[in-house]
Amino acid sequence: MSTAPFHSVVYGPVKTRRLGTALGINLVPTATGACPPECIYCKTGQADAVPIVARINSVPSAGVIVTAAARRIISMSKAGEKLDCIVLSGNLDPTRHHQLLTITENLRDLRNKWFSKADLAILTDGSNLEPADHRRALQIYDLPILRFEWGTVKTFTAMTGRKPEDLKTLATHLTGMDRLILSATFVQGGPDNSVDAEVKAWIKRVEELRPKEVQIQTVDTGKGKVNKSRTVPVARLEEIAAQLTEKTGIATTVLAEEALTV
Repeated sequence: MSTAPFHSVVYGPVKTRRLGTALGINLVPTATGACPPECIYCKTGQADAVPIVARINSVPSAGVIVTAAARRIISMSKAGEKLDCIVLSGNLDPTRHHQLLTITENLRDLRNKWFSKADLAILTDGSNLEPADHRRALQIYDLPILRFEWGTVKTFTAMTGRKPEDLKTLATHLTGMDRLILSATFVQGGPDNSVDAEVKAWIKRVEELRPKEVQIQTVDTGKGKVNKSRTVPVARLEEIAAQLTEKTGIATTVLAEEALTV
């Protein structure tokens, strides 16, 4: 899972496994200056394609975000470039932006006009689905990809820092959602959601939500550790995927590492 900063409203396009050639829309770009070499946006070679419009801790308005997205989408269309997906993903979980519905509706209209065959996707942990408008916004996406990787309340609070009751609230908000895709990142060390008991509890929760699809991955720790978490072997991920599919019949995919993550 990449932890590189995103310092513009628009970044990419980036080639990904699950979304194809994807253009990222980031709701809270960071300030530039000492940009690290792993910066996803700079690695596309288009650091000057879209103006930097926000500093650290500031949130661009819907108008600023949509204008930046429109410029890039229109320019790509006129240049005959390929685009499989427009995706909300970046520094801030999209559900934390108070104008999510407005942004989503405008991105849908831009997609429909300039790249009608492209999917509209959102990567989110659903940390702010209390507003009805936010839940309405999620229903617009072709690919609403929600983070959901906890079987027990103990693991949920340990991995997210959120209140115990938030897990039940999140499940309530996701129940019955059309086209729902769940994304689960399994880790070892520290909070470990890959042990048998935790996986069994997680499968039960997933079965209750009845998503269209489940995507399973792990962290990329390189040679060391990330927040005391360690990579789960691919063989274990495949075991978890097989258990879920056998128990629920839900299509499950084990994903390789890629840049666009929640």
